[in-house]
Amino acid sequence: MRLSSSIIEKTIFIIVKDFEYRQSLIGIFTEQNFKVVCFDAYSDYLAQVDDTQGCLIADITTTEGNGASLLNKLNVIEHLSPVVFISSLGSVATMVEVIKLGAFDFIEYPFSSAKVLEKVSHAIDDFQKNIDIIERYKQLTNKEKKVFACIVLGATNQQMTERLHASTSTIEKHRASVMKKMQADTLPSLVKMLPMLNPLSIDLEPAWCDLATV
Repeated sequence: MRLSSSIIEKTIFIIVKDFEYRQSLIGIFTEQNFKVVCFDAYSDYLAQVDDTQGCLIADITTTEGNGASLLNKLNVIEHLSPVVFISSLGSVATMVEVIKLGAFDFIEYPFSSAKVLEKVSHAIDDFQKNIDIIERYKQLTNKEKKVFACIVLGATNQQMTERLHASTSTIEKHRASVMKKMQADTLPSLVKMLPMLNPLSIDLEPAWCDLATV
């Protein structure tokens, strides 16, 4: 598989306990001129997290917990990096949970070099497209984030005035600001951005926006 220079310049972080599989991954990526950094545990990786751009490949289950616990910690500190999990017997429930928390994909044991490179390169490439959307969202004020959640849940301006205890003019102002900052021309275009915001673990159904009871 031919990889672009923009992908190869990223660092590959590996948290894989099995020695043979870890060595296999190291070989796959060093052969393609990636920089590779390995860790023995989630906690070791979390202790050194910085702004280095790359992709994390990790066991979905370890003695420290599962992938969901790792992603929750990364999301708390808003660490933005694509994560691909390796799994052999991971439960469907765990897989669904980590996808919701922002995992990009899975690699199943046993794996081939071609499949690993394909999944990781796609994760890096797709993630770069999401960064801009994530940065736009982070520019929203707390009130605008509440309005954003209500908008994508389908709330009307009247429902937002009641739930957010604000005037109609204030809601309209915040709504316009959200659309402008997110560079969304229409509601559907705003909703389509949601999957790209997965790494931020946005809570769309807090108490102040419980539309089911409206």
